[in-house]
Amino acid sequence: MWPFPLNFQTRKRVIPIIVVGLLSLFVTVPFFFIKVDLPSCLTTQTQPPPNDGRRPTIPNIVHYVHLMSDPQGKIQFELKHFISLYSASLYFSPDVIYIHTDAPDDEVERAKSSDEASNKWSRLIFNLPQVVVNNVTAPDYADNGEEIRNLENKSDFVRAKVVYELGGIYLDWDVHPLRDFKPLREAGFANVVGLQKDDLVNSGCYMSIKGSEMMRIWLKYEHIVYDGGYITHAVILLTHLSRRLVMIPNEVLILDRYALAPSSWETDDAQSLMGSHSEAQAPHLASADPRRPALTTADAEVLWEAARASTREEWENDYSYTYAIHAFRSHGLHDFDKITLRYVLSRQSNFARAVYPAVQHAIDTGIIALDD
Repeated sequence: MWPFPLNFQTRKRVIPIIVVGLLSLFVTVPFFFIKVDLPSCLTTQTQPPPNDGRRPTIPNIVHYVHLMSDPQGKIQFELKHFISLYSASLYFSPDVIYIHTDAPDDEVERAKSSDEASNKWSRLIFNLPQVVVNNVTAPDYADNGEEIRNLENKSDFVRAKVVYELGGIYLDWDVHPLRDFKPLREAGFANVVGLQKDDLVNSGCYMSIKGSEMMRIWLKYEHIVYDGGYITHAVILLTHLSRRLVMIPNEVLILDRYALAPSSWETDDAQSLMGSHSEAQAPHLASADPRRPALTTADAEVLWEAARASTREEWENDYSYTYAIHAFRSHGLHDFDKITLRYVLSRQSNFARAVYPAVQHAIDTGIIALDD
């Protein structure tokens, strides 16, 4: 019942006012809660899109981090490290590949010019034309006073800093590119990350424009949340940050796990990736050809028909929709010892078949020899 008498004309004027007021209340309340739920750094620090309407392009720069466990020790890269970096060089044709390291200059020079058989992979890596060594100092303490004890955690801080300052693609040494990242770099997002098996964001392979907001906030909050654990400041923080910043148009793209990390650290997945199948017939696989024209929609039905006619072996994984493989684990497995040239050229494992085209390209061009 109305609390005061209303005639027909008065009610005609008052009812619309009440309806509009109620609608305003329902519209205002949700926005109020959205606003107060956002961290202050997101409401005050986010950058507007470029005035010219262009979407961001991630620079074609690659970053690796190599920190020394012994400041006076020797750099000892292996074939697996060479495959990762050579694949990035081959498929990306990057402007530069940075190796950020705290190794002394004289040790880098020794590794670069060494004729020791045990150091051939280090020599090959440092002498690739796109490689530039950048000396860095890894932090010993986070800004919250917590000591950073292990190299993996120190690397997390270094990688976030250099990608924020320079932009580009960060790769762990056990990440092996399978194709060009250009479609991802030019997708119009300031940051591109990918999930791993536990639905967290993989911090071993990601890309960003120079000075992105996501990288700025990650670099800042690494020092705030660091607790000595392996993933609090890296995987977990990056996951929560990425998910929240998806709300900002073109700030971050989160790919599914099969894009950058189709395998995992679990035994079954690692065995599926690295385990050899000695009874398998080595398939004919061509050397990688970076000059081959990119596929277009004109090839779509041919690709589909080829997929339908595929005769893959039961154990063989399909990496046609994968940009890179993160080989999280390569120990404690059956029918696998280590990554050797013979192991790759035999093409009797999923990993070997995936990286074979790049390795064969290095052989064809004389960068490595069959007896290496």
